[in-house]
Amino acid sequence: MSTPIERLRALMVVSEARDKPAFLDFFADEVEYHYHVGTRPLVGKDWVDRFITKYWANHSATKWTLVNWAENGDKVLTEGQEDYVNADGVSVSHPYMGIIEFRDGKIVAWRDYFQMKDPAAT
Repeated sequence: MSTPIERLRALMVVSEARDKPAFLDFFADEVEYHYHVGTRPLVGKDWVDRFITKYWANHSATKWTLVNWAENGDKVLTEGQEDYVNADGVSVSHPYMGIIEFRDGKIVAWRDYFQMKDPAAT
């Protein structure tokens, strides 16, 4: 079986291709996904399906860049950059960090931390 970082890199490939069946296959049925810590998490693969359907419909030219990562057992901690064009045609770029937990090669928990606006700009 592949390592967590190898699984994450494979997920990034199918995400960029917008291959939804392959994307969803990375998730356990009971996954808990905090796509933005502080908001209600998505619980279950059906919620992830609905989320990614809406996300892809409202975001184009998406680029997910992984800059740094660390593995600890079945967990991978990530730092990177997300760039996309939103539904209003505005280019968005923001750094993020995340923690993704795997069990038997499937994602069972995912917490994303990101900042949408540069605090120095306010």
